[in-house]
Amino acid sequence: MVQEHSVKQSLGLLEVSGLALAISCADVMAKAASITLIGLEKTHGSGWTVIKITGDVASVQSAIITGASFAERRNGLVANKVIARPAGGILAHVESDEPASVPEIIIEERERFIETPESQDESETVLVSCNLCLDPACRRQKGEPHSQCLHSGKRGEK
Repeated sequence: MVQEHSVKQSLGLLEVSGLALAISCADVMAKAASITLIGLEKTHGSGWTVIKITGDVASVQSAIITGASFAERRNGLVANKVIARPAGGILAHVESDEPASVPEIIIEERERFIETPESQDESETVLVSCNLCLDPACRRQKGEPHSQCLHSGKRGEK
């Protein structure tokens, strides 16, 4: 009888200050080692975000060290932890085949800058060029003078 060899999974946690730094750290960690991103979770204090990863022990340790040093250089490191071969129930939710979903906060931020006019199909989106009024009809491009905005001088009016 041939026994199937399975590599024990490890859990890595990296807590950083800010969502943008968390996404950057997750990118650096994924490029540094063969890991699986479980997700990003916004905690309840000071804008901190926890990055959760799994993989073999060496890969997770390497990724966490890389992510922690990246965050520390940007003064955003809060905490990090590697749990090598955690107890069975800890990774039970990871064993599903579902890929990590995009955190809701990223989707909400993206929707702030993309509008869909009612006349278009819902599958099509229009990128907004003016970061002041967010009106797709405005010809002003980000970085141009505010006076070129279609709604210049109409702030606060509904």
